[in-house]
Amino acid sequence: MIKTVILGLILGCTLGVALAGEIFMRIGMQPTTFLVVLAGLFIAALLVNRGIAVVAAAIALTTTILQPGLMTYGFDRDLLLVALLLTVLYPIVSRIMHS
Repeated sequence: MIKTVILGLILGCTLGVALAGEIFMRIGMQPTTFLVVLAGLFIAALLVNRGIAVVAAAIALTTTILQPGLMTYGFDRDLLLVALLLTVLYPIVSRIMHS
């Protein structure tokens, strides 16, 4: 229980907040601190009970999205963001659809 809470807080403070800020900027909203933290904790809650492969993929895709130098090599931030959201949300949607 404690391990899950600590992992959730770490993911929420790092990966979730970075990703939430990027999502808000992509859709054209001016995020407040409260919205960024709330969205970060929501993203962390989605990732906390996933396997290490999904968490590693989410970390790799988030760091790729946040690197401005990689966009000159043909990477598109919007497509990487969609890939990241699919990586996080697909297991949840699949479980809902098959139950």
